[in-house]
Amino acid sequence: MAATQYVGDIERDRLAALQAYEVLDTEAEHDFDDIVMLAAQLCDKPIALISLIDADRQWFKARYGTDLCEGPRAGSICSHAMYDEDVLQVCDARRDPRFAACPTVTGAPHIRFYAGAPLISPLGKPLGTLCVADPEPGRLTDAQRHGLRVLARHVVTQLELRKYARDVHALHQRVQTAEQIKDEFIARVNHEFRTPLTSIHGYLEMLGDPELPTANRDGFLQRVQRNSDRLLALVDDMLLAAQVNAESREFHRVPADLAVLARTSAAANRPLAEAKGLSIVADAAAPVFADVDPRRMGQALERLILNAIKFTATGTITVTAASRDGRSMLLVQDTGIGISPADQARVLAPFRRSADAERAEVQGLGLGLSIVKAITEGHEGEVTIVSSPGQGTTIALSLPAAGPYPEL
Repeated sequence: MAATQYVGDIERDRLAALQAYEVLDTEAEHDFDDIVMLAAQLCDKPIALISLIDADRQWFKARYGTDLCEGPRAGSICSHAMYDEDVLQVCDARRDPRFAACPTVTGAPHIRFYAGAPLISPLGKPLGTLCVADPEPGRLTDAQRHGLRVLARHVVTQLELRKYARDVHALHQRVQTAEQIKDEFIARVNHEFRTPLTSIHGYLEMLGDPELPTANRDGFLQRVQRNSDRLLALVDDMLLAAQVNAESREFHRVPADLAVLARTSAAANRPLAEAKGLSIVADAAAPVFADVDPRRMGQALERLILNAIKFTATGTITVTAASRDGRSMLLVQDTGIGISPADQARVLAPFRRSADAERAEVQGLGLGLSIVKAITEGHEGEVTIVSSPGQGTTIALSLPAAGPYPEL
């Protein structure tokens, strides 16, 4: 069957199956080299190849009796043979009008005889051939053709084993990463809870002293309250992280104006920002409509603002609602320590924080941005970070636009 019949979706699926093996342009491997040597000996031919047919080339994973590494796909015999149901045998290529102009016939290695068994994946996708060749005309016996088919199946088996080993290694790596994250989580939770609990315990012991002056007593009670609030915030973050990851597609969406949400969140967090000497402004004059769960989206925006306050020593935090390129946007911009490009993907994962945050020993479990990501993606949205160390950070939530809703 001619290769030209296989185009479009069938060809894309075939190439995807080949690329899934991640074998193209890899180093020589003994298992494949042994197969081509056996094929040459079995068929009593001087040349043997494992030919994998890429989009526009044939690449030889293993070769025997030739130094060729690859060649053009167009006009190649292997590109026809891989679609054959049996071994394609060409007794004299010079006399075969299909292949007389093939580069490997007219040029080195000057093939005249060719026999190729198709390499078929377990899902039925043709990958290439195991072929033998000779500068002289010839023919294989039935036993040799059968043996070539068997060896072709062994080539596919080796490709599958190679892929399986790679998948197992990747799974092992993921398990190791999960174990590392678990260990980091336990250590961080232990630290974040123990610190305020220790502080509360110490102050409570001192408050038990009947001779403690009233002024000191009031100060200690404020510190107990502050550390209690910190504990509650940690627990709230952990519960919210569990909820949004379990229910990210079950938000109760209603038509909403993100500009109102931006102004409300900025106002609610203004006392906290001003207590740290920061200013916070809302750039949200015009309506920006989206269908969102206002409570969840408010939680996401609040965590962005709290993060901005936490990591900004001086300057301004700007909360923006805007329509851009057909999307409804919420943005929080700060003048803080920034996030390095290497950390920008890391900080969106649960219990992960930037290297600068770790070095500065900033309080927190590293859940805030993962909560933001889960809520945003639950609304078919996207989180992007624009930042560099020492230059502040802008985090944008891009959501599907909706409306307008004149009544809002």
